[in-house]
Amino acid sequence: MINSKYDQSRLVTDVQGLESLRKGARDDDPEALKEVARQFEAMMVQMIMKNARQSNEILSEGGFFDSDQLKMYQQMRDEQLSVSITKGGTFGLADVLVRQLSKDYGISTDDTPEVAQHNNIQGMLDRGRSFPASRYDPELMAQWRQEYAEERERAAILKAEQAEIKAQAAAAQAEAKALSEKLEKGFESPEEFVRNLYPAAERAARQLGVDPKVMLSQAALETGWGRYMIRDESGKNSFNLFGIKADRRWDGDEATVSTLEYRGGVPVKEKAAFRAYGSYEDSLNDYASFLQSNPRYSDALKNADDPAAFTKGLQDAGYATDPAYAKKIQRIMSSPVMAKAFSTPSNQG
Repeated sequence: MINSKYDQSRLVTDVQGLESLRKGARDDDPEALKEVARQFEAMMVQMIMKNARQSNEILSEGGFFDSDQLKMYQQMRDEQLSVSITKGGTFGLADVLVRQLSKDYGISTDDTPEVAQHNNIQGMLDRGRSFPASRYDPELMAQWRQEYAEERERAAILKAEQAEIKAQAAAAQAEAKALSEKLEKGFESPEEFVRNLYPAAERAARQLGVDPKVMLSQAALETGWGRYMIRDESGKNSFNLFGIKADRRWDGDEATVSTLEYRGGVPVKEKAAFRAYGSYEDSLNDYASFLQSNPRYSDALKNADDPAAFTKGLQDAGYATDPAYAKKIQRIMSSPVMAKAFSTPSNQG
């Protein structure tokens, strides 16, 4: 039997055990000689297993389990398995090496006559006939087969999960793209306008303390319920819901278009640059920030809980040049169109 002080060297990943074995070899320790011979025998077994693996790789190439990670773990398992298979000494090659090397280097192994007989070549052949490969370590072989089957099952499950995640991501991406393209075109009806904007309008309205319907009514007035969005020269949607212009305080994208302004009560067409956003929600949030950061709208914000006073305050502060701006917002807010838009089940907040 092998001395327990070299047991660690049988673990292919144990560097300390290998160092202990090297020291024993330098000291001509008979037990170290036996362990070296055993590990040489294990290398031969490992080469046989490696050749078998390579033959199998031809059949499994391109399959579920043809991966560098799996091959790495299989190689580590085969290395350890080869050591375990030779542990019982049933091959006999290690015994022959020990006898030959101990004679060549004058190392005494203290074998009994029975052990010496056991180590001769005829004994090796006899044991080979008595112990077929399936009996070397049946428990270990059964454990290996079970673990390999479980590993294959885990790999199959992982591959299926990854395929499902990939399919879900592709579906979500396609849905987001379709929605983005649809919103880029604008809205087809007041109901669609309210349904898509109400959640974001509600969040932005909390910043100001106003009714979300007031914000949506003002946005409906500015954009014709989202059907006439401000677009840049290339036709790209600016997502600007409130007609906020790009003055010197704005450092984002712009969209320059013709606009109708009232000068001395007379409508005049002018070219103006408007703020451009990445989404409708960005526009709603910027609207809230725009009012809060401008002192001239402070009186309007003091009446945020009163839609009529709030919109009148915006007009008085010069938000728009239209003299009927506040009344138009109030009419939209109380109009049958707005009531119908909010009567749709999905639009009821």
